[in-house]
Amino acid sequence: MKILTVEGKTREEALRKALDELGASEHEVRVKVVEEGEDKVVLEVGIKAEEVKLIKEVIEGFIKSMGTTGGVEVIEREGVYYANIVTGEMDSILIGKSGKNLEAVQHLLARMIHKRNPKIDVVIDIAGYREKRERFLRAKARAFAEEVKRTGIEYIFEPLPPSFRRVIHLELAGKEGVRTYTIGDGDLKKVVIAPRRRR
Repeated sequence: MKILTVEGKTREEALRKALDELGASEHEVRVKVVEEGEDKVVLEVGIKAEEVKLIKEVIEGFIKSMGTTGGVEVIEREGVYYANIVTGEMDSILIGKSGKNLEAVQHLLARMIHKRNPKIDVVIDIAGYREKRERFLRAKARAFAEEVKRTGIEYIFEPLPPSFRRVIHLELAGKEGVRTYTIGDGDLKKVVIAPRRRR
């Protein structure tokens, strides 16, 4: 599996170099910006089909090792692969309470994939749970941020694994009038939305 790191004065120039060397068209490759300056751009470019094949092989092997059947859909967005696993009977077990098992599956499969190709970034989802949960948490964070601004009373989320806490922190980063912080111990911690005091 060939992954190139190419440099050019512009993104277009660097990408053209990579496409010429790989003998591929733009829609056939994954492009990740490694460095971007005023007079230099460094890109990492790989063939999507080969990378998707590797991701599917690892995930399908994992599903089979659990003694169940299922499928995986892989899409690429901005240099990151999103793999959605559907097993039917095992989905709820793989997700776990508040997505805790999903975090463990993410960690395990990402490590297995990185072992074979350390350049691949992959986000694992199960039956679309992560995508729906993140969308819900972003909307909830925005709504409760307004409530906290209006009332001055903190709002505390239910215990969440790290990736879902990050969604809330990023959604409200820089939002006027509120700040977020985390409380608790262990993997499942709570995010607090608090009023930002004027100095």
